[in-house]
Amino acid sequence: MLFALLYYKGIIRGITNTSMRKNFHYVLSYIFLEYLHRRFQKLLGQALEWITLPDAVLKFMLDDLEITWNKYVDYHSCAIANVQKKLSSPWFNVCSMMSMTKYRLMIISVPGISKNTILISETMERNLQNALRCKQLDNSCFILPLEDDVIEFASEARISLIANPCDCATEILDVMLQNYFLHPRFLHVNDIFKIDAKEHAQDQFYSSGFAGISVMYFTVQALKVNRNGCSNSLNSCYVVRGESTLIQEAQVHDYIPQERVCSLSNAFLQQNRAASNHKYPSALMEPLEHLESCITLFLKKDLANVQLNVRPVFLVKGPRGCGKHNLVRATSKRMGLNFLGVDFVEVQTLTSAQTETKLRIILQNAQKCVPCILYLNNIQIFGKTIEGQKDERIISFFSTEITTLYNRRRKFPLIIVAASDETDVPSELQRFFIETIHVKSLNQNKRAELISWLLFNRNLKTIADLSKVAGLCSDFKVADLLALSLHATKFRCKSMSHTNRKCTLTLKQEDFDRAYEYMQSMYSDSKGAPHVPEVHWEDIGGLVDLKHEIIRRIQLPLLNAFGFGQSGLLLYGPPGTGKTLLAKAVATEYQMHFLSIKGSEVLNMYVGQSEKNVRQIFKRARSAAPCIVFFDELDSLAPNRGRSGDSGGVMDRVVSQLLAEMDGLEESGSIFIIGATNRPDLIDPALLRPGRFDKMLYVGIHSDPESKFSVLKAQTRKFMFQENGYELERIADQLPDNVTGADLYSVSSNAWLNAVREVLAKHQETERINKNYSVEEEGIIKDNVIVELRHFSDAICNLVPSVTDEEIKRYNKMRVELSSL
Repeated sequence: MLFALLYYKGIIRGITNTSMRKNFHYVLSYIFLEYLHRRFQKLLGQALEWITLPDAVLKFMLDDLEITWNKYVDYHSCAIANVQKKLSSPWFNVCSMMSMTKYRLMIISVPGISKNTILISETMERNLQNALRCKQLDNSCFILPLEDDVIEFASEARISLIANPCDCATEILDVMLQNYFLHPRFLHVNDIFKIDAKEHAQDQFYSSGFAGISVMYFTVQALKVNRNGCSNSLNSCYVVRGESTLIQEAQVHDYIPQERVCSLSNAFLQQNRAASNHKYPSALMEPLEHLESCITLFLKKDLANVQLNVRPVFLVKGPRGCGKHNLVRATSKRMGLNFLGVDFVEVQTLTSAQTETKLRIILQNAQKCVPCILYLNNIQIFGKTIEGQKDERIISFFSTEITTLYNRRRKFPLIIVAASDETDVPSELQRFFIETIHVKSLNQNKRAELISWLLFNRNLKTIADLSKVAGLCSDFKVADLLALSLHATKFRCKSMSHTNRKCTLTLKQEDFDRAYEYMQSMYSDSKGAPHVPEVHWEDIGGLVDLKHEIIRRIQLPLLNAFGFGQSGLLLYGPPGTGKTLLAKAVATEYQMHFLSIKGSEVLNMYVGQSEKNVRQIFKRARSAAPCIVFFDELDSLAPNRGRSGDSGGVMDRVVSQLLAEMDGLEESGSIFIIGATNRPDLIDPALLRPGRFDKMLYVGIHSDPESKFSVLKAQTRKFMFQENGYELERIADQLPDNVTGADLYSVSSNAWLNAVREVLAKHQETERINKNYSVEEEGIIKDNVIVELRHFSDAICNLVPSVTDEEIKRYNKMRVELSSL
């Protein structure tokens, strides 16, 4: 438009220079064009800022405002701005320097909005870009006020449903259209408008279901009005039920409006935009942007007719619960594509023929709703038989269908995004993917951001230290953090139910702590998730020299990771001496996560699964760093290679994998390996070289009274004694010479049980004599149990030491031999 004005201005200038000598009236034309040119340049100098909001947010803002004028407002086809001048009509024409077309739009003036700022909805942005033929609304777009306020109603409107994955019945669509057009809707030809079934077809939506889709998009094909008895086509007018005949034509394929971010904090248009409402967490934006950049190339219109010979097939890889499904769905919404999700668990059948039929139907359904992203979940199980063997027929069929699918030229793209967990995808399927997007584990900062986002989206407030909460939740995925926030909300609601006063729902630190403990108790055994134990140094008596040595080995690498390389510790000695407690106490004192591994948890009957379990253990440890990996009964997991009796050599491969993983920990200064065993002579010697378990610490029995006393003091610190604990020294003198920590724990627990039996017998006798006397047993045990010396004496009489003298001699001999290495 600007170039056309300059062109005509140049022509008039040339004519004026030659003709004004004869007739000076020619100069008026030049003056008029010069006036238009200057006004037009002033108009372009406004530099409008177009801010796109979600449709629901814009409607909420308009509902919250008090509209003072008496004009009808169609919330679905208007914008909000701060109009400085007082105009007779709210209608404007939106124009662009790149196009000669114009788009009629109602703009509602609202004070408080920044100057030259216009708020529009996602759907309005899509319609403006389509009408003005521009990729984005920028400084080249401007508005012109309209003086006329003529309202026309369409006599006939032709619309078409935009294809989508939902197979919606015609009756439901009719109900949605009838209810939507109960109010006048201002539409343009080629406009897209959406109808929410939750709002306009509630009965049908909640009774029949919409397969996860509640919004239907329609496009306007043609509009006609009656003028003087003649039917004329019109570019824009109102459509309303009763006045307009609505004709639904065949489905069409088109891009739907892209989902945007709400960049304003609330309905009052505060200037602080830091509290923007993102529909996708910023902590997970890296894989989202990676996937978007991969798909963008296949959406460019200038490449639609170019034969790239590249198939848009991608793989999203990440552990279960990391948010792969939400990642792909959010990508489809942000790029204006339909989303069709399929799980291969439902596709796999007993026979190959049935699987082929299901797969063919899925690909046909995806082609019917292009532009579309076809999401194939759990692709790692595809192409395998029930026995886990490769199914050549299914893989070949999938290859043929994909090749045939992309050999056809189409106007709109079909993007295939497959997803798998950390299981390896078969190599025959791996070659189909042109790019792999990895969803990595979240670090502490990103976990804190994600928890904040989850609470913000649910309008929940918190005064807890989210960084501290995120530090506890190592190795938590997106699904786990969501469950954590829900459990914390549940515990806060329970706490509020006990109080009669009204208060706001604000989550506290104790709510997250209770939720974390609940999830650990429920899921730790099944997940093998690392956790911080609750074992302190005061819970372990004696072993002073061992404590100092372990602290020295752990503390120095933590203080200076670049100066001291960490090494593994091997605790060996008789059973029941406290080897596991020592490892847990170290993790507690330094607030490190503790991952306990037993041989039975690693070994598996399937080929290669045991080695995979070893890799998974160290992967969990890396994601939970700083972490202590504790191998209990290491001799059963890593015996001498070449001496195992299994025919397949499973134990040899497990030991080799364990050695490789331990060597790979040199780059990580915050993962420590501690092993415990009763038979160090059975462990493979390669594990005992420097850099692995190069420090062996003997955890022996308690033979002197001082060590026995310290252990008893630690184990009985919560007891009520008759002499305030001074009798513990006499108890230590009565004990046998060679006892372990487990033996002392048995003595303490049996002594306490002896005291409990006496208290219960005394109260039962009192109840028998006095029938009206009744006391709860729980209160008796809690408050009135006093442990005396005779209770310990009875327990010591029944004690049988768990380690014999012959075993003690054997362990002492082994200690001497290993200390000389």
